[in-house]
Amino acid sequence: MAHGNVIKKRLLATLFLLLGCADVTSSLFDDRVFADDSTVSLASLTFITEEYPPYNYLDGDRLMGSSVELLEAMLAHAGSPLGRDDIRYYPWVRGYELALHRPNTVLFSTTRTPSRESRFHWVGPIARDHVVLLARQGANIRVSSLDDAIEQGVSVAVIREDIGAQALTEAGYPEALIRPAMDNRSALHMLLHERVDLWAYSSDVAQWIAEQAGYPAEIVVPLYTLSESYLYFALNAETDSRLVAQLQQAFEHVTTLPVAIQAGSDG
Repeated sequence: MAHGNVIKKRLLATLFLLLGCADVTSSLFDDRVFADDSTVSLASLTFITEEYPPYNYLDGDRLMGSSVELLEAMLAHAGSPLGRDDIRYYPWVRGYELALHRPNTVLFSTTRTPSRESRFHWVGPIARDHVVLLARQGANIRVSSLDDAIEQGVSVAVIREDIGAQALTEAGYPEALIRPAMDNRSALHMLLHERVDLWAYSSDVAQWIAEQAGYPAEIVVPLYTLSESYLYFALNAETDSRLVAQLQQAFEHVTTLPVAIQAGSDG
């Protein structure tokens, strides 16, 4: 019996030792996970923007706009070393494609729509935007609906992958009547030089572009509203969810805009 008690004591001691090692291992594992969380940094994100004033645009060689200032404040709050000078400025189509296919890429300001919902993670909203069909001042065009525009054979300038282009395509607007432009200034040129009948774009941004080109803002006239949507920071769908959460938390800290707007409520 004494021998049996010794064996039993040794087994118990071994069991306690193993349990102790398991606790240590678990503790080390938890510490490692915590350390991994702490190394997730917004500095690993690539931020891309385009010319979409007054939200984001170039003034000389410096990025300006309310969205740029908002992002700068968010990065500062998060303790990120990134700043305004780290934001990349690309044409819309290139920026959209990069954000769509490259993890950890953020594109702003991007309209959140049902068709784009699953393609990105979303942080925001930044602001509300109105996308309309614009005519040149003095043009004898009246549009009460997209069906009305189709019946009249109205041609429309768009920027590829822009919300205006997507809204028309999703509504079944004939491809033969959609005329792609290289950028917003090119679209304005097409409209004012009567190469197209209308332009699908944000009314506020279009008027700003017109003024920058030396025209009065009233040179472009809104005729028909395509959508009333919210602008967001759009993050590539494969971006680490912890980075998305960090950026949203930073947004919520520096802004008083509502944060629970559903994409399905967009126009």
